[in-house]
Amino acid sequence: MMKKVFILVTASILVFGCGNSTEEISVEESNTEDKVIDTMEERVSEIDKYTAILFADSLNFNKPAAEKLLSAYEDYLEHDKFEAISFDYQFKAGELAKSLKKPHVAIKHFNDLMDRGPNNEHAPMALFYKAMIVGDDLGEHETAKIYYQEFIDKYPDHPFAESAKASIDLQGKSLDEIVKGFEEKNS
Repeated sequence: MMKKVFILVTASILVFGCGNSTEEISVEESNTEDKVIDTMEERVSEIDKYTAILFADSLNFNKPAAEKLLSAYEDYLEHDKFEAISFDYQFKAGELAKSLKKPHVAIKHFNDLMDRGPNNEHAPMALFYKAMIVGDDLGEHETAKIYYQEFIDKYPDHPFAESAKASIDLQGKSLDEIVKGFEEKNS
């Protein structure tokens, strides 16, 4: 297994490091719809390829590459969920879906991660992001409060526990109400 990963990493370095700038690679040039992705190594290669394309230009968001990367994560998770790295990919898929304004897809990934690995290192932030998406993106403020409280109860010492408490207080308030509340506190 480690030998295959080493070969895959070496191949990735050769592909991306030997004169081909990742900026030169576009989604169209790397289109693999005709190619059958059959192995875990090929799925990881797809993730690496679209990650490189997505992050090649840090000033612009390459939505087609992001969509392809999300699809690559989901393909990996469909076939290789038993691998340890699948938790990292599931978390990244949730974050990416949130960035792509696909809140239900993001929540699906965060829920799946928490169900599969309730003690996984990503589980606390998956729950926090779920609460944030439910409140901010879906506007379901009472449900968001429940998830933030669950976060506080499960992870009281987490660095985001105070943010979760503040988020409960701010759920459903307009920007004007929030500003007025801060002004009243400071006077």
